Amino acid sequence: MRLRWLSSSWYKIGKTNIENRLSKIGSLFLFCVTVDFSWESGIIKAGSGFVALENQRYGRNKNTLVNKTYIGGGEYKRKYDNATDNPEVNKSLYDCAKKALKHRSGTELEDMYWIDGNTGEILLEVTDSTVKRAIVYSDKIKNTVRKKDNIVTLHTHPSSMPPSIEDFNSCCANGYKIGYVACHNGRVFEYSSKQIIGERLYNLSIAKFVKKGFLEFDAQVKTLEELQKNFLIHFREVT
Repeated sequence: MRLRWLSSSWYKIGKTNIENRLSKIGSLFLFCVTVDFSWESGIIKAGSGFVALENQRYGRNKNTLVNKTYIGGGEYKRKYDNATDNPEVNKSLYDCAKKALKHRSGTELEDMYWIDGNTGEILLEVTDSTVKRAIVYSDKIKNTVRKKDNIVTLHTHPSSMPPSIEDFNSCCANGYKIGYVACHNGRVFEYSSKQIIGERLYNLSIAKFVKKGFLEFDAQVKTLEELQKNFLIHFREVT
């Protein structure tokens, strides 16, 4: 999921309109402009709402169906049993993940929850997003995030990619305690950040690993493992 401060204006354009603005490194497209673009939604975003998009690249068409039997079983639940040191938070994380994954199975749409890290109370939720791989922050969400401390977040990734650099940067910018990504294939990732990392650095690192022959998913994981050594971020798969 990609996340940053944006304006309330959305501009739709076709692929051919911006092809001359792209450069290619291996199989990775890098943008030569400062705006963000999602091939999946065909939307360019610019300047005070929050918008979030999963970091999946054009041309990858993954199965987003969820194995509901596995998600409802003990093995999946145990991934959340010790996610934090607060049993109430862990229960909320699991309940939200299970609900979101069953809700969004077979779609490219995301759900997101904000949980009180002290009580486990669900503070906010977005379960009605109609934009592929996107969560839009309403004014209510932005105001609550500003006022609350110790927030734990959970959101889904339909294409089962690890957290993107925008997830990390959002975690840092909003002062979230920790975040979790519930993937449609049953994997769970934990992440946190105390430092903003440049998107260009992240993309160049992925390009390096793609050029070496790594698949998209593995290139992202290798990049995060490398960045974790030099920046104040935390990343792990919850097993």
